[in-house]
Amino acid sequence: MTFALVVYQGDSASWAFKFWQDRERTIPVDLTDVAAKAEIRDRPGGRLLLPLPLAITPPNLVVADLSSADSRKLARRNGVWDMQFTLADGTVATVVSGHVHVTLDVTDSAA
Repeated sequence: MTFALVVYQGDSASWAFKFWQDRERTIPVDLTDVAAKAEIRDRPGGRLLLPLPLAITPPNLVVADLSSADSRKLARRNGVWDMQFTLADGTVATVVSGHVHVTLDVTDSAA
């Protein structure tokens, strides 16, 4: 799945993702024993800008939260991100990826 993160520098942001086994979205993916990880980078294979904290709520919800402090670190207007699951058997799968679009801040909330 492709999903662009749209960030206003200095603002907090949150994105919720539900994972399904079927197109009709009637059978949730069981994330009970899944470890999830997400990162924002300046380009694919490039410099790590920051890890994106994730919270899993079984059976199938993953919420990514970006704090105001972390969004201030995203001075670049463009970047990329992805989310990977590691299953109990060690299988790794990238389940979401996309571009990161940052609008630079006008009002400095840190002042």
